[in-house]
Amino acid sequence: MSVKATLTNKTFRKERQGCGCTSDIDNIFDRAASGKSLVKSRQALTIDYVPDRLPFRDEEARGLAETLSTVLKKEPGRPSNLLLFGKPGTGKTAVVKSVVDRLIKKAGELGVEITVPVINAKLANSAYKILYEIAENLGINRQEKKVHFTGLSMGEATDRILQFIQKNKMHVILVIDEIDSLVDKNGDDVLYSFTRANERMAKGGFITLIGISNSLTFKDKLDPRVRSSLSEEEMVFNSYSVEQLRQILAERIKIAFNEGAVTDAATNLCAALAGREHGDARMAINLLRVAAELAERAHAAKVEEKHVRAAQEKIEKDENLDFIQNATLHEKLVLVAITRSKNGNTGEVYEIYSSLCRQADHDPLTQRRMTQIISRMDQLGLISTDIINQGRYGRSQKIKATVPLATIKAALKDDPVLSEFID
Repeated sequence: MSVKATLTNKTFRKERQGCGCTSDIDNIFDRAASGKSLVKSRQALTIDYVPDRLPFRDEEARGLAETLSTVLKKEPGRPSNLLLFGKPGTGKTAVVKSVVDRLIKKAGELGVEITVPVINAKLANSAYKILYEIAENLGINRQEKKVHFTGLSMGEATDRILQFIQKNKMHVILVIDEIDSLVDKNGDDVLYSFTRANERMAKGGFITLIGISNSLTFKDKLDPRVRSSLSEEEMVFNSYSVEQLRQILAERIKIAFNEGAVTDAATNLCAALAGREHGDARMAINLLRVAAELAERAHAAKVEEKHVRAAQEKIEKDENLDFIQNATLHEKLVLVAITRSKNGNTGEVYEIYSSLCRQADHDPLTQRRMTQIISRMDQLGLISTDIINQGRYGRSQKIKATVPLATIKAALKDDPVLSEFID
């Protein structure tokens, strides 16, 4: 630390002497600075990290490489459009990034020019933002006919992108991650334009589309013309088994942690918790990361089972809080209605929800739309829906919140519309 920085810190502390928490905060920082770290590479525990080797995905990586290798031939051809399916955390994005990085490196060695924009449709959040990011990646916005952040029609923005590719005879492999999010929010018009683009470009460049979807039923939402063009080749990524997750974690631990910093029991528990429901490697690694943070805060010598269990509770709480805070108004109203319902049947929940909408000066959605919201919340684990057999009175659905009421209150306490509805 420089003398200047030291003096500045001393001055700052002097100004803060009236704050009773200063000494506690200093103690936290001092312990962190002097304590032994369990982790040697925190980057290796992040969501963006792609290891050199992806265990149990060799076959998928080879298949993707075979498809894309067409672009490296003496007479370069357009690789087939490709759809990758699989649940979250099954290695889809990691495999694509790994293969694409090697493809770009090999193309550079051979003097072959290719451009590979990688766009996350969920983060982009709108069809136009996706077009803008593609334009940025291609370098269009350094030319005269830019794709501005706002102001163009979807058709004009798409035309400028395709004209740029054709004019410069570019070989483009466009990767759209979480492509199902694009279609759910904006329909498939953008995909239709890009899958049909090569018909109009002739020999003036080409564009290949790789779509990565977390939904196995994604294709059912597409127009038949888009479906046939987009699905020239398909690849399904199966969920990892518990044993596969254990081996994935063991390899990641060698990269991320100091030797002996994680017990075998903690590794096995991370794999078991992540494999029990989802077979999600991302979930297993995130669980291990949070467990390590908790262990370090407790000045533990190793990451143990108790840290993994505490991490699981923390992650579940944080995820639920985040979802509720970022949910739509009607999703929040439905959740509050469920907490207020005594019987938990659909009819009663809808009556309470409709009443809350009127109090909030909003028109309620139809009961059918409300049941779709309930279905989504059930999939996310925020609520549970059980079918109750009532004998000669038939069957009814019982809905109840699985998230603690305290978490719901914490998520909505600052909401200007809904805070008054939480008792």
